[in-house]
Amino acid sequence: MKTVLIAYSSKTGTAAECVRMLERELKSLRVTVADLDRGAPELRGCDAVVFGSSVRFGKLRPAAARFLAERGGELAALPHGLFLCCGFGHEFEAYSQRLFPQDLRDSAFAVLSFGGRLRLEKASWPEKLLLNRVRASILRNDADGAEWTPALPDILPENISRMADALRSAL
Repeated sequence: MKTVLIAYSSKTGTAAECVRMLERELKSLRVTVADLDRGAPELRGCDAVVFGSSVRFGKLRPAAARFLAERGGELAALPHGLFLCCGFGHEFEAYSQRLFPQDLRDSAFAVLSFGGRLRLEKASWPEKLLLNRVRASILRNDADGAEWTPALPDILPENISRMADALRSAL
């Protein structure tokens, strides 16, 4: 049975929720999930790795950035997929190009946005202030004539499924 490592970092729990969804989709494989905020996992013995992080203010979580800096070469040598969780989907392309080294992007079996949520419950008070303004702006700008259709960011389960499919194909 193939062994897959899913290594991630999450601030408010959205990336962790996405990882749990991905893990359920990969039930035919031996999956190890590693929260990088609790320590860096070994890559030896893995047949493939899925690596991702939430994005806060345009940056990877510190544990994820550290993992890439220290273990990026090992990661590049394995079949790998990359994901980001960001509340601003239109920024995904720019974020992925800036936050993931080009060699990792080029050799990845998938580089995907898992979506994101503007979650206030775990944010610091300055973040709450900013996120409340962002939410209000989104809601205000989503008015469509007389019909009000808010479109707050959310998780993209279809992209989580795409990652699972790409991983299975890579193995």
